[in-house]
Amino acid sequence: MKIVMKKPFLLLIAVFFALSPQTNVFGQNTSLPSKSAYNFILIGDHGRNGYFHQKEVAGMMANVASDCGVRFYVTCGDNFQISGVQSTQDPLWMSSFENIYTHPSSHYDWYPALGNHDHGGNVQAQVDYSKISRRWKMPANYYTMVKERDGVSVRLVIIDTQPIVRALGSNDPDYPAKEAKKQLAWVDSVLAVADEDWVVVVGHHPVYSSHPTRKNTEELVEYLNPLLNKYQVDFYIGGHDHIFQHLKDPDSKVDYFVNTAGSEVRASSTNEMTIFAASSPGFSICSATETNLSMYFINIDGKVIYTYTREKSAK
Repeated sequence: MKIVMKKPFLLLIAVFFALSPQTNVFGQNTSLPSKSAYNFILIGDHGRNGYFHQKEVAGMMANVASDCGVRFYVTCGDNFQISGVQSTQDPLWMSSFENIYTHPSSHYDWYPALGNHDHGGNVQAQVDYSKISRRWKMPANYYTMVKERDGVSVRLVIIDTQPIVRALGSNDPDYPAKEAKKQLAWVDSVLAVADEDWVVVVGHHPVYSSHPTRKNTEELVEYLNPLLNKYQVDFYIGGHDHIFQHLKDPDSKVDYFVNTAGSEVRASSTNEMTIFAASSPGFSICSATETNLSMYFINIDGKVIYTYTREKSAK
């Protein structure tokens, strides 16, 4: 596992955190979140027929889920590499999902996002699978829900970034700009009325990234990020890069995370926005209480390699 921190930015980070109600911890001795918090797991870029560490990550994720009292799962897309699924009867449902995530703690509800590889297949089949599976909960290509427990409410906004990227960046005829703008208008309408304790937006492509070749997703920076900042979303969580990342724009109150891959990973790198980056298969836990929202990066060995907490403040 490779862990990288951008040294020239550390002083700025230290000053930032000293002046704000937020804490971040590096290292591998941090405890897992308490069962008393409202915990859910994030996994992405994972569906590879059990290969490239997918089975190993699934096993460790199940153990951690049991220890932490995880209540549900959210995916960051690329649920099925390399070209999605073709139907609700596609063999990949068994080889990349049902026969991989078998532990009882993996049988809570799963709320998937779509990734670019999912768009290589039949995305409607992933929506329709919700009618077959008791745990796969995907009502549409993008959707929102409110999860509540013991007085803690979390607004989750699951978006489909591929149409936004392809329509507004590449003018791809397969992705009409009208539909991308419709989704963005929907995001605006949802965030405008969100009054939950915490608001978390999940999509496949990251807004910001230190990946050496992929870098920032400019279409999201231009079209989505103004909405995240307008409504002061707490966390934006993406995937796509197959590495752990936490990035911060000093002019924004949003925390930008990139979840690692639940199977094959890439090398990590940093840029001027990097707070933390690491290359390891694994998953993340988002943990909510009435006063704190935390992110835990967990590697394939079940070790917490990074945690970050933000405290509730008036918006």
